[in-house]
Amino acid sequence: MTVTSPSTSTDSSATEAHAGLRVSLPQPPRIVRPHGLPRAAVPGDVPAPEHHHLPGWVKRVYGQARPILGDLLGGLEGEARTNLQNRIDVLTTGINAGKFSLAWNYPRIIDDGHTLYQRSRQENAELFRQRRTIELARRKVANMLRDGAAKLGAETNARFTKEMRGANDLEAIASLETEVKADLAQARSAGERRRDREIDRTRQRILKTIPKSAASVAPQESWQDVLRRFAESQKAE
Repeated sequence: MTVTSPSTSTDSSATEAHAGLRVSLPQPPRIVRPHGLPRAAVPGDVPAPEHHHLPGWVKRVYGQARPILGDLLGGLEGEARTNLQNRIDVLTTGINAGKFSLAWNYPRIIDDGHTLYQRSRQENAELFRQRRTIELARRKVANMLRDGAAKLGAETNARFTKEMRGANDLEAIASLETEVKADLAQARSAGERRRDREIDRTRQRILKTIPKSAASVAPQESWQDVLRRFAESQKAE
């Protein structure tokens, strides 16, 4: 009786099994879903290998890897998704050409795809934080323009509003905020000076309506003096 090696053909393995011999075959790769990987709302397309002699273990490995790779593709965008899709397509093309051992690369592609997914999540989180910070800074300037619209005037307010919408980074918004504060301070100062001048003009108009005798005496006599003079007049009576 002849014992063949584990690398013999399927027909030889079947013959040995029929003869009562036990041949140790390699176990298929273990497919594990990465911890914390969410289900994609729209999973990506993972093409199935096609070959007229496709082994059953390759089919099983693909069936386990397909939903995981689909969720990874669905969670990626741009260049990261394109890179992962290309690796899957190259692997599938090789299996279709009869290189069935390439199916052992499914776990590695899953691990690499999960690394891309985690990196993409971190980048998106940082991008969201930056956008949120910029939006809060832009909203602060918008509130300043809204509250100071009467002081700045329509034309100046419109100019600042246009510049604010075009500012895409914190440095530009901070510079605009400094300019708005300076214009508001100048407008408030000018308004206070106008108010003081108006008060002076009003006081002068009031004084012109008061007789000169009353104007010369009344301001010098306090209410205590008036009460004292009234009490003295009562005693004299």
